[in-house]
Amino acid sequence: MTVGQPQPLQTYQELVNRLYQQSNYDFVGVALQAPVSPHLTRWLFVAGNQNERFRRIVLRRGIGIAGLVLRTGAPFWHNDILALDLSDRLYSPIARAENLQAVVAVPINDGPLHTVSGVLLAGYRSGHHRVCEADADKLSQSLA
Repeated sequence: MTVGQPQPLQTYQELVNRLYQQSNYDFVGVALQAPVSPHLTRWLFVAGNQNERFRRIVLRRGIGIAGLVLRTGAPFWHNDILALDLSDRLYSPIARAENLQAVVAVPINDGPLHTVSGVLLAGYRSGHHRVCEADADKLSQSLA
């Protein structure tokens, strides 16, 4: 997605589908923040989902993987995300709903001020796969 202007919603679904088909990720999703208060963030575009529970997840800024990426504007990755419990600030409902073990998430920046408007997340269900900074770089490049 080109920084500087919001992208059509269809483009996000195309991005998710392309990443899912061209990589070995088990799940790819985009969560977008509503432009008006209270700025709720929801998973709107996914590929590789096992169920429809992602549709009921409402994210809070600063809580969970997506919340952390929204707040900090920095990429995040973790290789044992299900080891975290509900009391942990990095607890991630999307990882629980989709049974993801290793996840990587990067911010989606829009507008001239590069405000974070969403999160692109990809993950693996198997513990055999690991994510690292290189995965975050690849996801970020896919947004360019």
